[in-house]
Amino acid sequence: MGEALLELLRRHRGQWLGMEVLRKVLDLPPRQIHEQMDRLRAMGHEVEVQPAQGFRLVGLAAGLSSELIEYGLGTRRVGRKVLVYEETDSTNDVAWQYAAESGYDGLAVFAERQRAGRGRLGRTWQSPAGSSILSSVLLQGENRIYGQVLTLLVGLATAAAIEKSCQVKVRIKWPNDVTIEARKVAGTMVESRQQGGACQYVLGMGVNCQQGAEDFAPELRAGAVSLRQITGRLVDRLHLAQEMLRQIDEWLVEVADKGPKKLHEQWLGRYDDIGRRITLVRNNQYFEGRVIEICPEKGLLLQLDGGPVMVFNAATTSVAQGRIVTTEGTAEIFS
Repeated sequence: MGEALLELLRRHRGQWLGMEVLRKVLDLPPRQIHEQMDRLRAMGHEVEVQPAQGFRLVGLAAGLSSELIEYGLGTRRVGRKVLVYEETDSTNDVAWQYAAESGYDGLAVFAERQRAGRGRLGRTWQSPAGSSILSSVLLQGENRIYGQVLTLLVGLATAAAIEKSCQVKVRIKWPNDVTIEARKVAGTMVESRQQGGACQYVLGMGVNCQQGAEDFAPELRAGAVSLRQITGRLVDRLHLAQEMLRQIDEWLVEVADKGPKKLHEQWLGRYDDIGRRITLVRNNQYFEGRVIEICPEKGLLLQLDGGPVMVFNAATTSVAQGRIVTTEGTAEIFS
């Protein structure tokens, strides 16, 4: 109860909505509207009341909470259980703690601050408390969708959620960066483990929301950006966190039921490097060619100059400064 009221207040944030308008739009009696307003305020939403003017939502929720994120989420799998920590080492580590226990499929973990947040290939993810969305989703016993597809899925879901929540144009840089105006605004990662004969996955996401330029290390400022810098306003992190979970949930259902075709098409629509020339480095050996495809099941396909097509797996490959660097030498000939 109250999801429709909250969405209406959000759409008209800062504007007064009279009781008669609310009653007609929501088709509810005034008593129920007052009850729902009381619950929204109790949860942490700042709702002002003026008898002559009505109600208005002001400001943003002070922080994330399990109740706020779960309220009105409406997902089928992802986010049925939400945990929010003021501080933890890593949301991925928390998610893995629940992987061996039954009943935690779709668990979503958020933190306001991470002491040891990590990115792909051993990198770190750092941000001031309350400035980002730092989250992980646990998938238990996932035998229909595999790691390469999940890499595309979590990147697309994050990009789509940012677009919907902030009305900005977002691009994707294989394998795990989400960018705006060629600067990184979010990063994703997929970790996997075998447990009990089934594969468990943790999808990790970090989104720069409220940072200013001074919050990024000097060496990162040219390549990193926050949504606040792009939009010129504070970001509704609660709304964005909910939309990220909804997007992951929708794409998991889509891919499980119909395969990755639509996911692939939507992902490629936000990717700019098909046909572009890049250099790959593996074990100090250089490969040059053009990107010809991102295969959902295999990875990036590169047409070498005067040679074969090679595939690079997202789990062991990253792109930096126009180059792809593999850490374990797992490129393979594609046939």
